[in-house]
Parts: sequence; C-alpha cells; structure tokens
Amino acid sequence: MKKILAFVAALMLLQGVSFAQDYKSVPEKDVKLSYVKDFQRQVKDATNVEWYKMDENTFKVIYLDAEKSRQAMVFSSKGSETHYFIDTKYCPAAVRDTVNHLFAGYDVTDIWVRKVRNKMTYQARIAKKSGFLFWKKETDVKVLSWEVDGKYIGE
Repeated sequence: MKKILAFVAALMLLQGVSFAQDYKSVPEKDVKLSYVKDFQRQVKDATNVEWYKMDENTFKVIYLDAEKSRQAMVFSSKGSETHYFIDTKYCPAAVRDTVNHLFAGYDVTDIWVRKVRNKMTYQARIAKKSGFLFWKKETDVKVLSWEVDGKYIGE
C-alpha cells in the first residue's frame, strides 16, 4: 500500500512539473533596467509582478492592475506591447467559431487583447489536451490572431 501511495505521489509531482510556464521566470534584478523603469513608469499600482525571459532581449511581465485584472507587457529592443487578458468565458464568437472550425480538438486556454503602437488585435493561446482524468497535459500549443472586427489573421 505504501508503494502505491508513493507511486501516486511521485506521479502527481511529475504532472505538476509538466504545467510549468512556457518561459523561464527571472527575478526583477535580472531584467534590463530600462525595461523595469519603463514598466514602473507606465504601471504604478501593479501587484503580483512576475518577470519572464522569452529570449536574450525580450522579457514579459505578468501582473495584476489596480482593479485586480491580469495583464502583461512584453519588452524588447523593437518596443513594447500590452496584453489585456479576457476571461475565456467571454471569448468573442469569431474566436470561438474559428477555433471550432479550423482547429477541432483544441481548447482556448488564454485570450487577450494585444496592443502595439495603438493597433489592437485579439490573440488566443490554444492547445490540445491529452492525459487521464485530472492528469492532463497540453500538447501542440499555438497562438492565433484576429483583427478586432473578427477577421482571422493566422498563427
């Protein structure tokens, strides 16, 4: 019985590791100072701030704003962009219809409005899920884009 419990505990631990972030979490001190200062200048009341390193010159910060809404900003040498996350239950019909029609078997895991230089688009992170019961693993993750009027742009 002890062996079975130990096996189940180890299996659950390994499953938890598979849900790790797509990018490496980094402490704020490892982020370019100009990105940190730009973020602090733009967002005064941020809480639960987490920085992620996407590549050598690109960092993503995920935080809660003053209204406790989840948001993100991406900083790179090309500039910055803002992501306003939307609860998946409020997923626009155009997004839901495109995913159901072109990407059967995928689920929308995150959806946000992406703002770059005052141009806004919808983006959705979709993934297939495989596994058993509550041990589900995301596979074949894609990020799709739409114009604000609902026109599908692509991956």
